[in-house]
Amino acid sequence: MLKNVFLIAAALVFAFGILTASVYRTSAQTVAPNFKVESLEMEMTEGEEEATPEAKEPVDYVLPWPGILPDHFLYPLKMVRDRIWLFLTTDPLNKAELLLKFADKRIYSAQLLFDKGKAEQGLSTATKAEKYLERAINQEKVAREKGKDTAAFLEKLAKATLKHEEILLEMKEKIGETGKSVIDTTLEYSRQGYQQVMEVLGR
Repeated sequence: MLKNVFLIAAALVFAFGILTASVYRTSAQTVAPNFKVESLEMEMTEGEEEATPEAKEPVDYVLPWPGILPDHFLYPLKMVRDRIWLFLTTDPLNKAELLLKFADKRIYSAQLLFDKGKAEQGLSTATKAEKYLERAINQEKVAREKGKDTAAFLEKLAKATLKHEEILLEMKEKIGETGKSVIDTTLEYSRQGYQQVMEVLGR
C-alpha cells in the first residue's frame, strides 16, 4: 500500500514538472531547429497531376483517433497523462502495446496537422510518432525475452510500420525539399522497424 502511494506521489511530482516545461514551451511557441522548414508550399508544376505514381492499395490498419492535436492549448496536459500512464504500466507486453498506441495516435495527428496546413508541427509530431514506434518494437523484445506470447502483437506491429510509412510518403508529396529530407530520415524508423519485425516472424 505504501509502495503504491509512493509511486503515485512520485508520478504526480514528475507530471507537474513535465507540465510546467510543456506549458512554457507552448507559450513560447518554439520549434526545434531540426524541424525548421524553409518552404512548405506544394511544389506542383503544370500537368504534374498526370505524372503521379500509380496508386497503391492502402495498408489495412486502422489508426486510433488521436483526440486533441498538438496545436491545441490543452495538448501539454495530454502529454503529461501519457507519461504517467506509461510510467504506471509495468507489464512489458502491455507497455509495448501502449507505446504503439501512442505512436499510432501521433502519426495520425501529424497527418491531420498537414491537412490543416501546419507542416512544421506535423513534421515534429511525425518524428515523435516514429520514436514511439521504435520504442514499441524494442519493448516487444523485452516482453518476448520474459516469456510473453507476442505473436499477435508482432503481426500488428508489421502492419503498423507499413501504415506509418504510407502516411509519411503521403506527407512527403505535400512538402518542399527541406521537409522531404526530414521525412526521409523519419522514414528510416518505420522501415527498419518493419525489417526487424519480419526477421522475428521468420519472413
